[in-house]
Amino acid sequence: MRSIGAIVLAVVVLIAVIWVMKMTEPQMKARREKELMKLCETRLGRLAAALQLYLERYDNLLPPPQNWCDALEDMVPPSQRAFVFHCPKLEGKSGYGYAFNAYAWDNEHNVPRWHPEMYPPSEVVLIYETTQTKRNAVGTGKDIPDPGRHNGYNLFLFADGSTMALTPEEFKEMLEKGELRFKPLKPPTR
Repeated sequence: MRSIGAIVLAVVVLIAVIWVMKMTEPQMKARREKELMKLCETRLGRLAAALQLYLERYDNLLPPPQNWCDALEDMVPPSQRAFVFHCPKLEGKSGYGYAFNAYAWDNEHNVPRWHPEMYPPSEVVLIYETTQTKRNAVGTGKDIPDPGRHNGYNLFLFADGSTMALTPEEFKEMLEKGELRFKPLKPPTR
């Protein structure tokens, strides 16, 4: 009799545990998504620091887009090189998920297009989340994940080192209003 009571109690406890797990699953998933977005933002911050070191070393010239990861790798601490170029949402799927703004480089003259004196660095997108998964990805903004990778949002790294989370719609709206720059306009006249 005691063993039947113990089995019934164990089944009741098991059902209660399963029910509690089912009820808390959405909150746990939302918290995990938030953590992944924060980790992605941290990685872009590390790329911003590497980019700043690169700019200091190379007289404020941006790395060539076709090998931007390779160029920045020496600026990243060795302990972070294995993961810093990867969006955490793509880890384990052998994808990188970040692209360098193709418009930041003038292929015709083989020189960077963006210079801090031309546009406010806080408006200039340099690295962004992309649907491309290869290393050293370069894009024109048409490859931004839609819907955004992080609960509908994508992260963007600006020339001043700041990051911003935007939905694809918010990105397009800010671009149209001139609140951020992806493709350069004609150079301002002095």
